Amino acid sequence: MKQKKQSPVVGKPAGKSEKPLRNAGTVKEPVAGPLAENWVNQLIIRAIRERASDIHIEPTRKGLVVRFRIDGVLHTVVTPQKALETAIVTRIKTMSRMNIAEKRVPQDGRYGAIIDSREVDFRVSIFPTTYGESVVMRVLDRARLMPLNRLGFSTTALKRVHDMIAEPNGVVLVTGPNSSGKSSTLYAILNRLSREKLNIVTIEDPVEFDLDGVRQSQVDPRAGYTYPLGLATVLRQDPDVIGLGGLRDAEIAEAAIGAALTGRRVFSTMHADDASETVTRLVEMGVEPFLVAKGLKGVIAQRLVRVNCPACKTSYPADVKTSHMLGNLGVYLKPGHKLFKGRGCAKCNNTGYQGQIGIFEVLPITNEIRDLVATRPPWSAVNKLARQAGVEKLLDDGIEKVKSGVTTVEEVLRATRKS
Repeated sequence: MKQKKQSPVVGKPAGKSEKPLRNAGTVKEPVAGPLAENWVNQLIIRAIRERASDIHIEPTRKGLVVRFRIDGVLHTVVTPQKALETAIVTRIKTMSRMNIAEKRVPQDGRYGAIIDSREVDFRVSIFPTTYGESVVMRVLDRARLMPLNRLGFSTTALKRVHDMIAEPNGVVLVTGPNSSGKSSTLYAILNRLSREKLNIVTIEDPVEFDLDGVRQSQVDPRAGYTYPLGLATVLRQDPDVIGLGGLRDAEIAEAAIGAALTGRRVFSTMHADDASETVTRLVEMGVEPFLVAKGLKGVIAQRLVRVNCPACKTSYPADVKTSHMLGNLGVYLKPGHKLFKGRGCAKCNNTGYQGQIGIFEVLPITNEIRDLVATRPPWSAVNKLARQAGVEKLLDDGIEKVKSGVTTVEEVLRATRKS
């Protein structure tokens, strides 16, 4: 990872005693200058050590609310006084190279830090609200990048993914809603490929993690650098593999499939509820069915669920109500089956969970599905063929993780139920 020009936040070595972060609401005078810098630095260090993926600093009528998103769930950590708002937000804007005088429009920035001897990036968003400027800092910690075999794929699903990646050309899509781990899976796929034998190029918005041996590029629509322009240019760079940040419209999707049909492997992300819907969504977006049939090689649909805390996990028997509820969803779970759930302890901040894992639906595009796509099929027709091919639904994979004690029924239902 490249060294950032900003002054780094240097945390104490992990494991050593540290002074806990003080609730800024108890400070009577506004934080200013070095005090504001130290307060923000300590907040960031605490967020990293508590495994937060996002830091939210939200203005209210009476003060500020600071929350960490940990394992996908927001937790309030401190509530500073309203008088501290300007100094805190100004400090974050300065770190992220934003205009500190501008408070009327949204701003985006980026900040690099060294925390506990490792480099961490932060993507910062400032948004003006009724009571002041709201700040969200997305934590981009490269240490969290994991290989494919640690993301949560079952043995069968992982083999399907490896087969998709090994295809000499074609498009493989990773789909799901926001914060479902799509980018992590995409980066894991790119890391799996040989950077020595392949020319791998990405076009992203934004670049979240630096990958060794991969040429990464960030689009800039304000400068006229768009996804279609990037793709057209990348094809003149003799790529073997192309990574795209997302297929957001028919123009980008058709360009990606066109690149795949010229002999490249293309990996990208997309928003869809499940793997079968991804196939029909491409056609609904306006992509010609014959292009989808020829270019699409596979779809990985996913969600994230929280993992039971290993320190306080205990067993309990499934009751009749849970069994019937799952039975109505097409999943069989016998009453009395041993399940697991965390009670809550100091190690998991009394949540019962520690960490996240993926649940997956991996759909290879078979000849039967390929023939069906040409007829502009409904979701139900594609889904029927997927089940006939033995593809597990997201819910099925989630329940398997429940049965093995990895997570809970509540987590799987939360992640798979449509809102």
